[in-house]
Amino acid sequence: MARRFIVHAGAHKTGTSAFQEWAVRNRAALLEAGFLYPATGATKLGNHAAMVSALAGAIDDEKRSAHLLRAFDIELKTRPDAAVILSAELMSTLGFIRKVDGLYRSLAQYSDNATVVLVVRDQIEWRNSCYAQARQMLSHLPRFRDFTRVGKQGPRSGNWDFLEQKYRDAGFAFETLAFDKRVRDSGIVAAMAGLPCLAGTADVGDRERTETNPTVGALALLVAEQVRAAVDQGPALPQSSRVKLATIIAKHTDHLPTTRFNGFDAELANQLRATYRDSNDSFAKRHFGVRWHELFPPKKIEYVSCDTIEELEPAERDQIRDIAGRVVIEAVETGLLQLSPATLSR
Repeated sequence: MARRFIVHAGAHKTGTSAFQEWAVRNRAALLEAGFLYPATGATKLGNHAAMVSALAGAIDDEKRSAHLLRAFDIELKTRPDAAVILSAELMSTLGFIRKVDGLYRSLAQYSDNATVVLVVRDQIEWRNSCYAQARQMLSHLPRFRDFTRVGKQGPRSGNWDFLEQKYRDAGFAFETLAFDKRVRDSGIVAAMAGLPCLAGTADVGDRERTETNPTVGALALLVAEQVRAAVDQGPALPQSSRVKLATIIAKHTDHLPTTRFNGFDAELANQLRATYRDSNDSFAKRHFGVRWHELFPPKKIEYVSCDTIEELEPAERDQIRDIAGRVVIEAVETGLLQLSPATLSR
């Protein structure tokens, strides 16, 4: 079959959102170059989480899933000669990995030529970034040490070697990028255009590098935690509300130090590096011809961020609580939140 699929699986915090927004801005130019970036099942910013979930059989609502699949089929028929790009960080998560076989079977109805693209980072920086983004989005999180703890089945989350094997076993080809300084300097779009499966995108659109979801500093994340504690008294907030709250938090904390969150001391960092050493080296040698530490030289741990508000000095605690209160008040006044008087008085 002539059709090709390029399945951009993330991972999180590797410029995926920047690539998606670029693809949306340049949909028409991509199509002229022979690449279809589907609108079906995509957010306004280009994330295909809903579409790949439907293809993989991961949506419980059968009517919604069937509707997405029909619409996807119709959109693909408009350009039967175009390579199809699907992009969603969801596909690099352990929750989705059980659905990979279903995803491949669905795509195989159109073509047996499907390549997964995975952009990888060193697990130390990657864990910090994932934790910080989740806290900024008001997710309920354990202490950082528990967040980094390896499960009973061994190191799987962030195990790029494991993810590659799962996708290859399902039938996908595989290409990868290391999210290193070279990629950060050139921009994720330019770097991905250098991959064989995306070579035809090299002259498409602009190469402006945009940081679409920057993370606030470590102290601001403690403000976010206080806001989460205040608003999680009732039904869970929809993601759209969490995104808007994160924007308000960023506005109210722009005067705080912007020191990035780091939960690792040297001992914990060394433990995590040892856990992933074999799989990292196997992955790096296979794709880049070097050891993992040559690809991502270990960085010295210069500081460890406070994980909870109780670790701050009293004056800082009061400051963080005061800012969180102002965030909640603005959210209520603008209609984003509806909280009881008892909640507001805490």
